[in-house]
Amino acid sequence: MLLRSNLFHLSKMRERTQGFYDGKMELIPHDQMKRKILIPIIVIFSLLLETVTAQDNMSSREQRIYDLSLIWQEMKYNFVCAETFQQVNIDSLYLAYLPKVEQVTNRHEYFRVLNAFMAHFNEGHTFIYAEEHPDAPPPVEVINFDEKIIVSNIAKSMADKVPIGSEIIKVNHIPVIDFLKDSISPYIAASNSHWKFDKSVNAILYGVPQSAVKIIVKTPEGKENEIEMIRGIKEEMVNTTTFSPINIKIINEDIGYIHLASCFLQYVNEIDSVILSWVPQLRDCKGLIIDIRGNRGGGSRAWMMVAACLTESINNLGTYYSRKHVPAYKKWGENIPQYKDYYLGTVMEEIKHPPIKTNIPDSLQLHQPLIIISGPFVASASESFLALMKETGRATVIGTPSVGVLTEPMSIPLSEDFEARIAIIKYINPDGTDSNLTGILPDIEVKPNYDAYLKGQDNVLERAIEELQKQIVK
Repeated sequence: MLLRSNLFHLSKMRERTQGFYDGKMELIPHDQMKRKILIPIIVIFSLLLETVTAQDNMSSREQRIYDLSLIWQEMKYNFVCAETFQQVNIDSLYLAYLPKVEQVTNRHEYFRVLNAFMAHFNEGHTFIYAEEHPDAPPPVEVINFDEKIIVSNIAKSMADKVPIGSEIIKVNHIPVIDFLKDSISPYIAASNSHWKFDKSVNAILYGVPQSAVKIIVKTPEGKENEIEMIRGIKEEMVNTTTFSPINIKIINEDIGYIHLASCFLQYVNEIDSVILSWVPQLRDCKGLIIDIRGNRGGGSRAWMMVAACLTESINNLGTYYSRKHVPAYKKWGENIPQYKDYYLGTVMEEIKHPPIKTNIPDSLQLHQPLIIISGPFVASASESFLALMKETGRATVIGTPSVGVLTEPMSIPLSEDFEARIAIIKYINPDGTDSNLTGILPDIEVKPNYDAYLKGQDNVLERAIEELQKQIVK
């Protein structure tokens, strides 16, 4: 934006100075000459002042070096996936990124450089967070259908050219998958390939606010259209559904359908109130479906009342771990094999959470067959709920793998109002496997179908109903 503004002022300055010599000798009065000289000098001074001010608003070189050093220190000492350091040399990476953080010129560049550093560690809760994001998307939303990137919502002003259901085939004239791999994925932190791809798709059109991005789409009718969009502008969208953290309805006359859309802690009271108010009607149903697709997590307290109505224990059966450090053992580990893991920094200690007890009376218990629909963007706290229901055998899981961020992060304040989120606790399944590497796998895998989507159908929900009806008959 600054560059565009500067170019505009420079073009105006050229217009103002053009009269000094237009290919012909012309005498200019002294007063007029003074005015014509003074104007470009003032313009140049203002441009320099604007540039200096913009640079002054950026955190200092020393502060940026300190930020990266703080991240490096906390990662080395606290990052729960210490085994990653066997593949990623964090010291060499730190040295490689020092000149990069020194050379950034604006907040957006700085955000991307720090996120690129964090992405090397392949963990979904380990990234740079900003309350006020330095980048923004144009007024369009996209989803992934088996590596087809589909427009799921768009500004009404562009809907004729890019109808919902259109496939994005190029971004800035680059084939879309190549653009993802080269321009988006290097900045995305994820523990597994499917989450890295989905998260990259979600961020594919983000960039500097007010900048332009061009896409070429193939409409559902097969026509190719090109359109340029401006990032960060607000427009009325085609779909304007009102968000609710929990919605409950009766489908197919005797199936209770619960859509748990969020586990953000500000919704705890609303979620608790809604589920308890619906229990009498849900108890009359023959089966239940809980749909958590798109639930990015928040806090486990948000799902506890729902879980308490479904099962006696709401305590996960696996184990939580964090790093353990004993400086003396680390010193001894240089030469004594039994302390070698302390020297390498890979010793883990079990973190015991106090057991949670519920006092839900039997009159509020739901004992019917239960299906949980999982899939894209099911993350963090919602994965803890999913893990509980699967581990205890309370539910059959249908859909696609969850994200794979069964970790807990801590936050490190940085300059520019950024925070470094670093995973410090991770969850290991009762059988010793790590769901962060795969996501929580469904019992029955059903991928969303693009053709069904174009018809307004939900093939995953249809398969869940079919499976639930089989269990009801039993």
